[in-house]
Amino acid sequence: MSSSVTDSSLVRASSDVTSSDAPEPLPGRLLVGLMLVFLAFWLMPPLDFLKSSQSVFPLFVHTLLEVGAILAALMVFSVAWLARSVQQPSGLMLMGCGFLAVGLIDFGHALSYKGMPDFVTAAGPEKAIQFWLAARYLASLSLLAVAFPMPGWLRRPGSRYLMLLAALGVSVAVYTVNLWFPALWPRTFVIDQGLTTFKVAAEYGVIAITALAAVVLCRRAPRSLGYSTTDLCTAAIITIMSELCLTLYSNVNDIFSLLGHLYKVLAYFFIYRAVFVASVREPYKRLKVEMAERREAERRIEYLAFHDVLTRLPNRELARDRLQQAVADARRHEQRVALVYLDLDNFKAINDTLGHGAGDRLLQALAQRFIAQVRESDSVCRLGGDEFLLVLKGLSEIDVVAPLMVKLLDELQRPVAIDGHELVISASAGVAMYPEDGADFDALLQKADMAMYRAKEVGRNTYRFFNDDMNTELLERLSMRSGLRRALEQGQFQLYYQPQVDLRTAQVVGAEALIRWHHPEQGLISPARFIPVAEESGLIVPIGDWVIEEACRQAAAWVAMGLPPMTVAVNLSAVQFRRGDVKQVVERALLQTGLDASLLELELTESLMISNPDAVQEQTRQLKALGVTLAIDDFGTGYSSLSYLKRFAVDKLKIDQSFVRDLDSDGDDAAIVRAIIQVAGSLGMKTIAEGVERDEIAQTLQRLGCEEAQGYLYARPMPAPELEAWLRAQSSSPRKPPL
Repeated sequence: MSSSVTDSSLVRASSDVTSSDAPEPLPGRLLVGLMLVFLAFWLMPPLDFLKSSQSVFPLFVHTLLEVGAILAALMVFSVAWLARSVQQPSGLMLMGCGFLAVGLIDFGHALSYKGMPDFVTAAGPEKAIQFWLAARYLASLSLLAVAFPMPGWLRRPGSRYLMLLAALGVSVAVYTVNLWFPALWPRTFVIDQGLTTFKVAAEYGVIAITALAAVVLCRRAPRSLGYSTTDLCTAAIITIMSELCLTLYSNVNDIFSLLGHLYKVLAYFFIYRAVFVASVREPYKRLKVEMAERREAERRIEYLAFHDVLTRLPNRELARDRLQQAVADARRHEQRVALVYLDLDNFKAINDTLGHGAGDRLLQALAQRFIAQVRESDSVCRLGGDEFLLVLKGLSEIDVVAPLMVKLLDELQRPVAIDGHELVISASAGVAMYPEDGADFDALLQKADMAMYRAKEVGRNTYRFFNDDMNTELLERLSMRSGLRRALEQGQFQLYYQPQVDLRTAQVVGAEALIRWHHPEQGLISPARFIPVAEESGLIVPIGDWVIEEACRQAAAWVAMGLPPMTVAVNLSAVQFRRGDVKQVVERALLQTGLDASLLELELTESLMISNPDAVQEQTRQLKALGVTLAIDDFGTGYSSLSYLKRFAVDKLKIDQSFVRDLDSDGDDAAIVRAIIQVAGSLGMKTIAEGVERDEIAQTLQRLGCEEAQGYLYARPMPAPELEAWLRAQSSSPRKPPL
């Protein structure tokens, strides 16, 4: 599976459904053919007999054509009405309601045609013409109306009902006049004389309005109106030819009356196609592209769950799975498995002297060397940074590992050419064996880690197998565990706060609470040292409870001071979440401090979400019921899928700093961040990026659609009093937005 996602496929898919600025060419052959037919009957003497014939256009043909026209008009209305959506151009609803009236009035025209039974009053040419002209003017005015942008009041949700009422009202008015007050119309047809001057002038009025609509539609770009103008422009031109025919007939059954009706039905077809494409087909195509993007984003997230982006190697989660499979196989066949923990020596010096880009390329080159030195059945994984894991399966005895380790370490010392430099690096490795040292991933990893540190202690560039002597290192952990208990009892913990800012306004919108341990003898102890011990011992539960209570107390104090309300974010340990009663702790802290629940944000890890989905879902539901915000911390570094994101109703994704650091220069990182933001946006979540240290990164994040950020660009973590002073300083000279 590829480790990077490009946007080329999405761009191609989007281009298939996005109208260009220039309209599509009109169907020239069709229009020319229709015009030639019209001219042939008009100008060629041999066809004069058809002009006076009273049998070319019999009643049943007229009825069939009118039924087709009425159905087309009603389909225009039904598609525009039923396919209504946010993406539907507002003008199409106006056209749909307009053609509802056209279809209803055409029905009156069909019932009034010469030879039809009486419809309130006797049928006849003049009655039919009155309905005809009313329908034609409504159709031409509808075409003209949609050629221009709709006013704002017609785009409101309830406006379509007003348009529907207007269409029905016009239809009722036309029927009332034509059936009960026909004398209001001037004469339009005289038997044995044909069309009156008024009738011909009225037809030319329709032609003028339709011609204006055709000109405007042909000149307008489809994108400005939201739909293709080609079909509507074609319909307008055919309507003009239809009306020209209706200025030339001498009786209602001659060839020009037939052509006029045929052209009208054809024009209705193009109008229906324009409405159908804009309301149904194009939204469906866009939906297929909304779905393709989500599938691509989910595929990327799924890949990120199990692979390291830089080296394309399996990550910790996949390494765990590979080891468990290897142990299961070894148990069945009475074999051994080796877990090798390998750490590069002095790798930081390369990053510091040549830059992170050179360091990344070195890691990629070394990853390929690891792969080349092991069997296809073995696994090479990257834990992160300069740390790698090897899972060597199906070993007959421990002795086969030592030659491989010697060969592997020697191979690493071959020079690597990076940016014109010949780099030589070594590594220290620790080996833990199944079944001698344990049977699960965590136990073997811990012991391989101990062995690796022993290799570093004895001079680096070597390897060590785990042995019982290394267990003495566990004594330090036990000592730290006792120290953690005293620290909690004696109040040695303190919360530092790192501001979180809105990328658009650069205003502080929150602060992440970060725990620090001020040891009376050892001074400030890094959380990286004591948090793992606290999680192993279960002390993370009372420590985590204290963090929640203290963060709520401090946030409430800031509100009381008059500082602008801001969210305080608290990390929840997986152990704390599983063993503790987080809901009661949060509820109690909010009640005691009086803090608005919306100002508390709880950050969960990705691995926690899938450990026990049903239980986690219930707990997150209870927390959401309190009104707090839920976020996923370090998103993209663990295991996630869209199904879990939707299931747990998360509010925010926190993009891990490993993807943010080189965002403006690393295409893979940009693709990952873009995919995460797209996933969040499609599910209605916010995104916040951590580790932002440069303005260029902030600008890129904002362009990609990320809402919030935190990092050294804005401020380092600081105690509460320092943050208060910092906030007041910011209010007096606020930072400008990155763009």
